[in-house]
Formats: sequence, C-alpha cells, structure tokens
Amino acid sequence: MSNIHGISSFNNQGGGGGPGGAPGQPQAPQGQGGYGWGQQGYADMEAPGVIPAGHVSLLRVSGGAFPDLVDLFCPRFRWLCFTTIVSTVQVIMLMVSLIVGAEMFGAAFVKGNEMGGPSSQTFLYLGAKYLPNIQAGQVYRFVTPVFLHGGILHLASNLFFQCRVGYIFELRWGLANYIATYFLTGIGATYFSCLMSPKTISVGASGALFGLIGADISYLIMNWSFLPNQEKYQELCIVICILLINFLLGVSGGSDGNIDNSAHFGGLVFGFLIGFALTNLLQPEDPKGKFYRILGWGSYIGLSVICLPCIFLVVHAN
Repeated sequence: MSNIHGISSFNNQGGGGGPGGAPGQPQAPQGQGGYGWGQQGYADMEAPGVIPAGHVSLLRVSGGAFPDLVDLFCPRFRWLCFTTIVSTVQVIMLMVSLIVGAEMFGAAFVKGNEMGGPSSQTFLYLGAKYLPNIQAGQVYRFVTPVFLHGGILHLASNLFFQCRVGYIFELRWGLANYIATYFLTGIGATYFSCLMSPKTISVGASGALFGLIGADISYLIMNWSFLPNQEKYQELCIVICILLINFLLGVSGGSDGNIDNSAHFGGLVFGFLIGFALTNLLQPEDPKGKFYRILGWGSYIGLSVICLPCIFLVVHAN
C-alpha cells in the first residue's frame, strides 16, 4: 500500500520529471447483503446475480501453483463494482491533474514531485486537503483528496493495494457497507491530517486504504471464533506485515513532507472503529452483535464530534 502524500514541498519548476476460492463457514443467507453486478463464475456465489455477505477468503483465490495474473493482482475482479469504478475515477483524475498542471500551472511534471506529477498548486486547485481552505468553508476537501494522487507512482502503488484487497472486502461486507467504510475512513484520515499536519497540502486514497485495514482488524475480532484457525492467523499476519511495512516507509519518508503519516494513522483508527459497525457478523445471532454495532457507531461519531470543533476553532495552519 502506498502512502498518502503531503505535497506542500512540491515546486513549480517545469521540464524534467523527477521523479480464492470458496468462502469459509458460515455463510450469510442467500440474498443478504448482495447486489446484482456481474459477478458470476465463482464457486462461492449462491446464485447468479447474488453475492453473499459472508466470509470470502483473502488467501485462496485460484488453484494451482501459479495463479493467473488477474487473480494475483485483482482477486475476485468484476467490471461493474465499486472498486473498479473508484479506481477508474482515480486514474481519470490523475490524467486531469496532469492536464491542469500543464495548462494552468506551467508543467505536468515538476522536479519537486518525486511521484511523477504536477505541482502542489495544481492539487490545491483540484481539491486537495488544505486546512485554511477547509476553515474558509470548503468542506468538500474532507472527501476530494481520496480521488487525487500526487503522481503516477503514488497512484500505481495505491491501486495495487486497493485492487488486491478491495474486491474481496466488497464481497465480504456488502456494497453499501464497503462504500461507507471507504469514504468514512477517508474523511477520518483528513480529520487527523488537519489536526496533526495543518500546514500540508495532501492528496491520496491511502487514508481510506488504511481504514480498510483497520476495519478488517475489527472484522477479525468480531468473527474470530467462527473463522478457520489457519486462515485467521494467516490473515492477521498479513495485516500486521502491511502495517509494519508502511510504518517503516512512513518513518523513512515522513520527515521530508512527502508522506502524511497523520492521515494514515487517522484512517487506521477510524477504520477500526467503524469496522465494528459496518463489517459483517458471520453469526448474526451472536449476542455481542448489538454491542459491537453500538460501539462502532458511538465511537466513530464521538471521535468525529471531538475532531471537528478542534479543526474549525482550535487548530490554525499558521
């Protein structure tokens, strides 16, 4: 997973470019959490056009020693689903940012942008997170950074992780819950970025992607007793490795202003909280289910209520 980038240090110098398988048991009843978008062809589909909201393995995709490329990079790929749509929008927005940078700000690629993209002013114009603008009423900047990326390398690394886990999480949690988790954690990441890095101009979907990891941790906690032992421990190891790798990348690159570690942390925290409310329970009759839902919504709303007044009344970029 790539790191969301604070791009306040980019300059406007033009010219040279710097820079599967079957689900575990138990499954949800047929039709629960499903949506009818072209997803036939997998053994775990209970009926054409229906996707169960039960567990879908993050580990086993295709059989054989060598999985095909689609299953290796985009397991459970489907053309018509949210992960494909949001990824396409992000690619389009990168092309738009390159055009805007070239036409309005002097260059599509600037030397100060190691990710291979335009200047910070380009992203500020297109809707990047920037605290003074948010405090001036441009609250759409809580959401728009999710669709923008600092450059070609930034987008490519984010898309790799997004496609590697997004299709599976979308099947697990259901369309509506997955979309809500993606955007609510992206917003939470912007909250923390405003509070902890108020001077930066930041873009990227990494906060939302960290949010997906946080929500998956909640999913594992809630369903730990119902998942196969080998699978749940392997998935937990994958999650821990992802967090450790990104922590090391953040420590090594965060000091130069190109990585917004506060957004990563915010996405992870908000994802962990909202995961208790939005990810699915494999045993709906679990007596702890209602407690998990109240805990998830209550903690997410409570933390948001704390963050928002601080953003608008306490923190100042200067």
